[in-house]
Amino acid sequence: MKIIEYTLGLPPYRRGGLPRYSTDLSTELAKNNKVYLLYPGQINPFSKKIVLKKKKVKYAFSVIEMQNPLPVSLGLGTIDEEKYMEERDITALKRFVEKVNPDVVHFHTFMGVPKVFFDYLNQAKIRVVYTTHDFYGLCPKMLATSPKELLRSSRCSYDCMLCNIGPSFKKIVIMQSHAYEHLKDSTVVKKLRSNGKVKVSLLDEESDPEVLDKKEIEKRYRLRKYYLEMYQKIDFFHFNSSVSEKYVKKFIPTAKGQVIPITHSGLSDNRNKSEYLPNTPVRLGYVGPYDKKKGFFVYTRVLQRLEKTDNFRAEFYGDVVERPVFVDKHFVNRGVVPSEKLTGAYGNFDILIVPSLWHETFGFVVLEALLQGTPCLVSKNVGSQDLVPSEWVFDDEDELGEKLSYLLANPKKIVPMHEEVRKLRLEFSMENHADTIERVVY
Repeated sequence: MKIIEYTLGLPPYRRGGLPRYSTDLSTELAKNNKVYLLYPGQINPFSKKIVLKKKKVKYAFSVIEMQNPLPVSLGLGTIDEEKYMEERDITALKRFVEKVNPDVVHFHTFMGVPKVFFDYLNQAKIRVVYTTHDFYGLCPKMLATSPKELLRSSRCSYDCMLCNIGPSFKKIVIMQSHAYEHLKDSTVVKKLRSNGKVKVSLLDEESDPEVLDKKEIEKRYRLRKYYLEMYQKIDFFHFNSSVSEKYVKKFIPTAKGQVIPITHSGLSDNRNKSEYLPNTPVRLGYVGPYDKKKGFFVYTRVLQRLEKTDNFRAEFYGDVVERPVFVDKHFVNRGVVPSEKLTGAYGNFDILIVPSLWHETFGFVVLEALLQGTPCLVSKNVGSQDLVPSEWVFDDEDELGEKLSYLLANPKKIVPMHEEVRKLRLEFSMENHADTIERVVY
């Protein structure tokens, strides 16, 4: 097959599950197919003409930078909304598609893509598929009877990636530049990014939302309609979980697709390498940002309400920020660590807790922990709940507290959970996954 993958970019410049998955999938598909990976690159603010530049890369697939895309906000929110709907001359994209003559164009994100490209692909009768890595473009306010009234406020749900006041167009131009790409991991820029993240995190989303005027509301409403029209041009959805399927179908009830859990390269099954021996105290794990969206504050509040004994130690990985709760001897902040060290940590946890408040479309940490033999308690919002027994899924803060209280009072009950993990059928082979995507989705 001839396949075009559209993604945010390549690691390490782009981080997170989306770039990792799309890169690993492209690598695997390229073994038996002709694969072209397209990503949004630098922006010339004085040009509306898309330009394609082939990159020299180490991969077995071709990599093409799409220059002068629409802005890429990375889920930070939006401002200058008209810039996200600007017209683009897509002559270069049309010529590229005509030359490649792809069997399918697979989108992993809508960021940077002009809607007119979807119009062209539909008219050319080229199959368009989409993987639901996030809910960019879907604002829950659009499901209300009077969405414009709700759009007066910049505050929205944890799932919305549009309503927050995002970076200006000028800042996005800088963030998309080649200079920034090369300097992103420099000591100075990393320090600035870290300081910025700390400042944003310390606000904890408690600052007052901005109240927008009628002109701004109209622009925001049009942008959301713009994205909804893009979603309606997808021929087949690859839902990476039942959570993402249910969420997307609220907006697009007729969406055609299938749930196929995702994976990434480099995973191995270590569930049977050693016999589980309970820790004393019980080691509870958490991996992810220390913020509201990921349920950090709900989880720590639950732990603080537990009987103050030395029967547990809560370990936290994945963020650069400090929190007041870490002064408690029961809480240990491990910060950001390399992936190989995190793999070892998974194996040392008695249980991993994933308390996300946003509808997390999948969640690689659950798959990674399970493959190390560690059971996971996950919120009903976590897509990777599809991998675990239903009794390991909790509805809310109170139910999480009940489950943890019971297990800490009866630590021997954790042993059969580890035995259950060994019996789970976990599909993690990227080779098998790519084959499924090719057969079912493409």
